[in-house]
Amino acid sequence: MSDTSAHSGPDASPADSGTGTSGRRDLWMRLVYMIVFWFLGNVAFSVAIFLGAVQFVVILVTGGKNEELRAFSRNLVQYVWECLAFVIFAREDKPFPLGKFPSVTADD
Repeated sequence: MSDTSAHSGPDASPADSGTGTSGRRDLWMRLVYMIVFWFLGNVAFSVAIFLGAVQFVVILVTGGKNEELRAFSRNLVQYVWECLAFVIFAREDKPFPLGKFPSVTADD
């Protein structure tokens, strides 16, 4: 009979637990992705705010919304949400450019 408790006690190394070196390396890579998506999310947020101002000017000039700009802005806001959700560990799927760009079809 072999003693299996020797590897599962308080002195067991992280490599013995299955979440050792590979798990830590994955976590550090996630940190790199989190920083990249934080940056991309901030850029997308700034662009969305700018597009809101453009839409305001379009409404002032034409009296109506530009539906193409509105649709793109909704997709951009969804992208910001996906970046934020990845950064806060609410989802594991990586956003665009490693995943697909969101397409919001539902109308409010």
